[in-house]
Amino acid sequence: MSSKEIVKLLRANTGERDMHSVFSDFCSMSAAALRNRFDPRGHQAREEAYEQTRERYSEAQWGRFAEALALVAIELATEPRDVLGEVYMQLEIASRDQGQFFTPYSVCQLMAAMQVPNAAEQLKTLPFLTVYEPACGAGAMVIAVAQELASQGIDCATQLHVTADDLSLTAVHMSYIQLSLLEIPAVVNHRNSLTLEHFDAWSTAAHALGGWSAKLAARSEELRSA
Repeated sequence: MSSKEIVKLLRANTGERDMHSVFSDFCSMSAAALRNRFDPRGHQAREEAYEQTRERYSEAQWGRFAEALALVAIELATEPRDVLGEVYMQLEIASRDQGQFFTPYSVCQLMAAMQVPNAAEQLKTLPFLTVYEPACGAGAMVIAVAQELASQGIDCATQLHVTADDLSLTAVHMSYIQLSLLEIPAVVNHRNSLTLEHFDAWSTAAHALGGWSAKLAARSEELRSA
């Protein structure tokens, strides 16, 4: 199996809507479905937006969206990487004029290996590691860092927290889907990291269920008191 199967399903859903819209709708509905499983804040608004989007598609098309999300989950479990970034590029809907070009995952892996070469040493004096990605795209760099840490024996569910920003809502949804399915504690902000204009924050289930808001607040207080 590969991302090509996901691409095939999404392409089959074009017709009245172009490929870019189909992909954006797939990501928005998938992200909302994942978030609404555990987050009551804004639940009704997301549910209504989900239903409005779903109404644009037939039952057969909606079924293909569900199958595509299942395949994304399988791909991430089988070989953790930037699956949605691959899909996005294979669909040939990237707008290079707007900088929407996702870095190849192999490059992200190389960069991750250079950025966190001695994580275990750092954790001798820190309760956990934090990563900030100001332009996360589909989350490739974050995924690569998490995989590098895992290869060093780090438990990313308890020893890593990610904060990621992106101005593109579709990118936020892509990153949120993948970090959620990989069970990485993260907050993905729909935000302009340059102007700090903030629109929404998407917390993964691993963040919420792991009590990371309290952990981060306690750590911030420790740093202020130091």
